[in-house]
Amino acid sequence: MDILKTAQEIGQFELARNLSEVCDSAEVAQRVGAVMPLPAAGIDGRIKRICRWLLDSGKQKFMLLTPEIALADGIAGLSEGCAEVMIAVPCNMEQDAKGRLGSNLPRGLKAVILEEPYFPDAFFPANGMLAVCGYLAGNRAMVLPETYRMAEHYSGFHGKKVFLPYVELDGAARYPNWMELSQQNLDTIWRDGQ
Repeated sequence: MDILKTAQEIGQFELARNLSEVCDSAEVAQRVGAVMPLPAAGIDGRIKRICRWLLDSGKQKFMLLTPEIALADGIAGLSEGCAEVMIAVPCNMEQDAKGRLGSNLPRGLKAVILEEPYFPDAFFPANGMLAVCGYLAGNRAMVLPETYRMAEHYSGFHGKKVFLPYVELDGAARYPNWMELSQQNLDTIWRDGQ
């Protein structure tokens, strides 16, 4: 299994949730830990806190630049149908992966899968927020190359842009194939305990 490809198809939070159940295995920890930070214990609580923070922002539409199934599920559970999630997927994502993503989104959630470079209708600074996911290495926002490209592509959105790390590292660890996203492209970095 290609760990980074899986992260690009289901999202880093969903992958972290799945990995948290098998990280006791030294083989899994070594294999995953070579390409991305291992998730911290209590990832489900982190997901819930992030979703509550997003909903408390007063926005109704959330555009995710990664297919974060776990965040969509959390938003669906907390918003009582009042929120909409738009998941932007890279233009080079395989059709099968797009189909699986659509079938894995929670029922009862207003959700749209949007292929890059298209921009969602009725998504404005007053009602929407753009969210980028990755990991935090010290103060560095680290993302996968496709996410980096999409963050640059959608940088013209004048509303709030936030970074949601699935894990926060103390040091500035950089994993292969991850890129640092300039914080000039972000308004806020979510940190646990906010």
